[in-house]
Amino acid sequence: MKIWASLLLTGFFGINVLAASVGVSQSTGRSKEFVDFDISGSAGNYNGQSYTELHAGINLNFTDSITWRNSLFKRIPSGGAPETNGLDSSLRLSHDIGPLNIYAGPGYRFTSDSDKNALLGEAGANLNVGRLTLGAGAKFLRYDKAQYDSSGAELKRDDLSYFIAISGGFGMGFGFGN
Repeated sequence: MKIWASLLLTGFFGINVLAASVGVSQSTGRSKEFVDFDISGSAGNYNGQSYTELHAGINLNFTDSITWRNSLFKRIPSGGAPETNGLDSSLRLSHDIGPLNIYAGPGYRFTSDSDKNALLGEAGANLNVGRLTLGAGAKFLRYDKAQYDSSGAELKRDDLSYFIAISGGFGMGFGFGN
C-alpha cells in the first residue's frame, strides 16, 4: 500500500510541475525537451547473487543542468529469488561537454517489498547523437533495513549496479510565444 501512495504522490507532483511549465517560453535557449523518456537495463551482484534490472523512465528537465528522473523498474534475480518491482526517483545534476553529458545525483528507491527500499546515488555519461542518446553509468543503493539470508545471517546493506541506457525519438517541450 505504501508503494502505491508513493507512486500517487510522485505522479501528482509531476502533473503539477507539467501544468506549471506550460507558461514557460521556449525562447530561454534550453537545448533539452522539458519531458523525455528512456529505457535502460542494468546488471549487478548482491551478496553473491547476480541480477538484471529493466527500467522505463520519464525525465523532467527543469533546466539543461537539473533533471528529476522517475523510473519504474523490475529486478530479476538469478537462482529463483523473488522479483522486485518499484520506482527509482532521483535528482540529477548534469554538465554538457560537446555531445557528452555527464551527470550525478541522489535519490530514493521505493519497492514492492518495503524491506528493500533504499537511498540511491547514481552517476553516468550520455552521448547525444541527434535525437538518439546512448548512456552508461553506475547506481549505488544503501538499503534502509537490514537484509537477512535464509539462515538468519545479516547481509551487506550496500548494492552497486552498472547500467546502459538508450533514449530518443521523441520528447515534449512546452511554451508559448517567442
